[in-house]
Amino acid sequence: AVTGLVLNALLLYAIARFSGAHLGTYKQLLTIFTVSNLFLVILHELVHPRAILIGTTHGGTTDTVFDDRRITALNAAFQSIPFTLLGIHFLYRYWSVRKPHLIVLFSSKKFVLFLVSIGAGQLLSWYLGSMYGTSGATDSVAKTALIAEYEKKYGKRIENAWCVLDHWRDNKLDMRLLAMVASMNVMMISALAIAATLAMLTFKHLNLTSQISTKASQLQRKLLIALCAQASVPSLFVYTPYLLVMNIPFFRIPITVIHDISVPLSTCFPGWDAAVIILLISNYRKGLMRMI
Repeated sequence: AVTGLVLNALLLYAIARFSGAHLGTYKQLLTIFTVSNLFLVILHELVHPRAILIGTTHGGTTDTVFDDRRITALNAAFQSIPFTLLGIHFLYRYWSVRKPHLIVLFSSKKFVLFLVSIGAGQLLSWYLGSMYGTSGATDSVAKTALIAEYEKKYGKRIENAWCVLDHWRDNKLDMRLLAMVASMNVMMISALAIAATLAMLTFKHLNLTSQISTKASQLQRKLLIALCAQASVPSLFVYTPYLLVMNIPFFRIPITVIHDISVPLSTCFPGWDAAVIILLISNYRKGLMRMI
């Protein structure tokens, strides 16, 4: 947590202090992303999320004084923020190469409100899916088993903060849960697919266009490579573990290691994300090096 706070605070300072004029509105997007990373670092430290697998039953919980599953659902929902922001970042990069006249929209209050509404809708969908697509609000065999396993593993009893995915109770597939997980899969994979498509289209137009100078093309390519590297961090540290922990139990695969490492990986993501940006954007790297 300390490393994540320090790296993102340094990046926030670097964005404010060392951003060149060539970044334009993109500076604000980087600032928003870094602030969201700081928020996630603090959130992880406050709620202490955990994931547990017993047989084909997955349980997600948070360790707070409130012992409330709404906090667990909110924590899951907030993990969607980086991917909404990355989609917006890739759209900015694509427009800056293919349709530069549209970049002005990022300064429009109506367009910004539209983007915010997309992020809010994504967050709300995750929250509602976690709250009402899972069990845990009432006592059950699965919830009781998760409570006991958590107490055995971590030495603390958490009774109410559970979002339970009981995939095969009594050898019967939970169809409501299947629908919820399928919806989450579609949202996650769609976010990654949109970002990947925009990245490929931007690379394609950079190779084909003759409307911008060689220097401008090189700059756009460097920024796009940095963005792709940045996007790979939450993809590997957050979405891949999330996809695995929600879907593995459907196939009755008794692998608990993914659940054990999923939360530590998602906790590490904000720090690594900041490190990637600092290393790959030369203005920030050189500016911070001069301070040493």
